[in-house]
Amino acid sequence: MKENELKINARGLSNPGPRMMVKTAIEEQVCDKIRVVVTSIAAVGDLEDYFESIGATCEIDEIGDEYHILAVLGAKPGAGD
Repeated sequence: MKENELKINARGLSNPGPRMMVKTAIEEQVCDKIRVVVTSIAAVGDLEDYFESIGATCEIDEIGDEYHILAVLGAKPGAGD
């Protein structure tokens, strides 16, 4: 089965903008992964907390002045322990 990855460009947005974009996208679309690009370290922390609260796992890469967050939705609890 091919995984669906949704890409969200939240560059330049301050909190809670990126989280609201992600939340809306999850409600409207079926996807297995979400890749979010932000430029604020505060947005990274907010998104990391949000993904954890919905049971997703995430990886964060810093690329230049941007942060790329890849979240896998529906991860099993304890899978990242």
